[in-house]
Amino acid sequence: MKIQEQVKDGVTIVRLTGKLISGPELMELKTAFQNLVNQDRHKKVVLDLGGVTWMDSSGLGVIVSGHTTLRRAEGMMKILNATKKIHELFIITKLITVFETFASESEAIASFKEPEKA
Repeated sequence: MKIQEQVKDGVTIVRLTGKLISGPELMELKTAFQNLVNQDRHKKVVLDLGGVTWMDSSGLGVIVSGHTTLRRAEGMMKILNATKKIHELFIITKLITVFETFASESEAIASFKEPEKA
């Protein structure tokens, strides 16, 4: 699994590629979430799963843990490009009610902006 980070319009995009399965690489992802919180300025996170070819329950657990870590720090994580299998996994586990999911990067970034008050 590879982890790449990019900041766009004040939102950190974390792109994952490869298999999100139990092993030392999952600790890297967990650490990446913790580092985002520790840096304090990166609390708006879009997790791009478009390059994830497989995810097991451990991978799902780290995503939930990352979400919890960010929420405790008054941050937020949204999901981008969940493959059909991953989307079905979110539905089966009822995590679809926890995660906001997007197919477009620009829509995911825009979702963090405060609505203008009339």
